Amino acid sequence: MKKLLLSLVAFMATMGAFAQDGWEKSFTPVSDAKELSGVHVAQSGDGSVYASSTYNQAFTFAGKSVKNDDAMTSAVIVKYDKTGAEQWAVTIYGKAEVTAMISTADGTLYAAGTYKDNVTFTDAEGMGPVVAYSEDYTYGFVMKVDANGSIKKVEVLAVEPDPDLLESGLYYPEGLYCTPNAIKLNDDRVYVAASYNANVPSLGWQAAYLNVFDFMYMENRSKGVFSLSADNLADPKSELTVQSTERISYDQCYPEALNFDFDDKGNVCFAFVGFGNLTLATPNSSKNFNFETTDDESGMKEHALVGGAINGTDINANIYHAEKNDGEAIPYSIVGMYAQDGVIYLGGTAYGNFWFDSSVTNAFTYAYVTAIDMSTSAAKWSKANESESQAVIMNVMGENVFLATDKAIIHMEAATGKSETGTTIVADASDCGDYAAVVIVNDSKVTVNSRTVIEEKEEEGLIEIPQSQGREYDDFARAELVEGEDYNTYTVNADLTIAIKMMDVDVEGCDYVLVRFAEPVAAGWKIAFWNSQELVDIPAGETEFKYEFANDPLGHCDVVDGILPQICMMTFFGGYEKPLVAKVVGIYKHKIGGEDAIEKINVASQKANGKYFQNGQVFILKNGVKYNMAGQRIK
Repeated sequence: MKKLLLSLVAFMATMGAFAQDGWEKSFTPVSDAKELSGVHVAQSGDGSVYASSTYNQAFTFAGKSVKNDDAMTSAVIVKYDKTGAEQWAVTIYGKAEVTAMISTADGTLYAAGTYKDNVTFTDAEGMGPVVAYSEDYTYGFVMKVDANGSIKKVEVLAVEPDPDLLESGLYYPEGLYCTPNAIKLNDDRVYVAASYNANVPSLGWQAAYLNVFDFMYMENRSKGVFSLSADNLADPKSELTVQSTERISYDQCYPEALNFDFDDKGNVCFAFVGFGNLTLATPNSSKNFNFETTDDESGMKEHALVGGAINGTDINANIYHAEKNDGEAIPYSIVGMYAQDGVIYLGGTAYGNFWFDSSVTNAFTYAYVTAIDMSTSAAKWSKANESESQAVIMNVMGENVFLATDKAIIHMEAATGKSETGTTIVADASDCGDYAAVVIVNDSKVTVNSRTVIEEKEEEGLIEIPQSQGREYDDFARAELVEGEDYNTYTVNADLTIAIKMMDVDVEGCDYVLVRFAEPVAAGWKIAFWNSQELVDIPAGETEFKYEFANDPLGHCDVVDGILPQICMMTFFGGYEKPLVAKVVGIYKHKIGGEDAIEKINVASQKANGKYFQNGQVFILKNGVKYNMAGQRIK
């Protein structure tokens, strides 16, 4: 039985159906669903959760009114603590939108976004800067907020038109922008990916332009990654840019998507999609890429995927080719990129031919996920949707990969790509430490869900014991059993009803038995491991129950010749609410692994008198002296 314990796909697919370790909260920041955008979530290591959205009406949060007297579509970030209690709201009043967020273990928040015209940043205490007028252009920003809701710094990414082109009289700038789209932390710096079509002086970025028959100049698209000091958002540095090889060209060439992460050495890993003649440049080097374009009216272009890493002056890049398409739709995106355990996971939207499967030739946009082996640059597995869809976010948690599209949520095993699909539409997801959060949109309402993530612990030496109800042993009533891929569900409605019963279990060379549950267990379950059939309580709220042979709660371990008499879980008389349900992921015996493990058991064995099991044998301990079952003293 596969063990994806409390997997995020179940989490996303069962919004509102939370066990004791999760919560769900909502707020309504807009009067019309069409005005709702910039919905993101950031999960902190302390369990607190941040959610962003636009807002154009007043609403109450944490007992305070979040005002919007002008009904202006502005931006807001709210915080919940780990219990779901409302904490504070930070606003960016004016034409603003949050585009990406990330939080640290201590609750520090970094948010990136855009604004136009004048905007006012206001923190939880009503303080904050007024940012200068941005003319008709869209400026980017990066903001640092501490756990108390105090804005520590706002770094503005101002844009400006190229002065030389302005002087030519053939350039009429409009719609200039610098738009952040991804944010990550590495060491003591904040890294941000952004799209831009104008000069960004603070980063030293120069835009690329298209010469239209020597008649006029038009902005071309460029993309890049920059970093700032995590302490005070100072010391801006360009990490890489991707744009047309000729800064002023006669042919339209530009990157269509870009994302990044870091390998285990801290090097920046990148992936981008683009067409034509492109150049990837870093402060220390550059590399050109030339992708085939049909020189006729058909407009057929190859939209190639490029992935690699930057190590000092070295740019290691791999090109993943695809057949040309007509380029009528420009849907390409890379919504998520994660480098983990020697594998790069990419998720996004593509069109036409798929880079990793030549049989995919969809004449529509479709979501994809792929896992690329960093040592070989080959795809370990790939998934491409067979129906029209757009990727929204991708998240990697442990051994699980999740892709949210505008149609569904898709869960994949990181090792194999084996997938299953749910129906929940997710706006964003985030995890940190022992917590995970998602945010969804329903009309004009924003709903935040958070819960503790209980990942399966891969303990060396665990061997699964097949679950059985042991109907052949007695005539007691048995629980209703529903077998599942991730866990078995046992439901009981009466006293003296057995869920699990295995007899004469071989535990030779083992030191404990472990029972794991898919969610915190309800009160009322009893369990026994010994001949006397005396039952002990499984503590309510636990997700694991361990029976250590050297620390028997009743002091009479009956393991003889490596045989455990029974494992029996059942109801007794009362102490529970009907129906009583248990979701059992697995029952395991732990094989002793080496002298260190044996020594730990020996030490534990000296803590109590009585009968105990050690190294496959039963001994009696009296006043710290060991005896075998024949009464002979053991040195």
